[in-house]
Amino acid sequence: MAKLALLLATFTLLFLIANASIYRTTVEVDEENPRGQSCQEQFQQQQQLRHCQMFLRQQSQGGAWDNQQQHLRECCRQLQQLETRCRCPGLEQAVRRQQQQGPFGEQQEMFETASEIPRMCQMQPLRGCDFRSLYTSF
Repeated sequence: MAKLALLLATFTLLFLIANASIYRTTVEVDEENPRGQSCQEQFQQQQQLRHCQMFLRQQSQGGAWDNQQQHLRECCRQLQQLETRCRCPGLEQAVRRQQQQGPFGEQQEMFETASEIPRMCQMQPLRGCDFRSLYTSF
């Protein structure tokens, strides 16, 4: 009888442990965007990707190599602070802001350069950004 009671107690304990593990809650924290900011808010917080804009301007004007590299490094730092899903829209806005400030080169050329920036920075999306629909006609 004692063995039966011990066996029954063991099964009950195993059942309770298994049942408790079923109700365990998993909480995931989004490390990239802990405050749940929109892409636009992230873009503003990163100074509208000012260094990406400067890099694009210098690329189109053929500026000094050292300055271009400095702006690219800072651009990469700013992009790193954006969620992956916000990087291409942020770069699109950076090109548009550069175009508003003056004719610093062909729009297509700027979009082509901007599309390569994630790859230059060795960050996602490594395939680059697809801006072709923004400057090609049907």
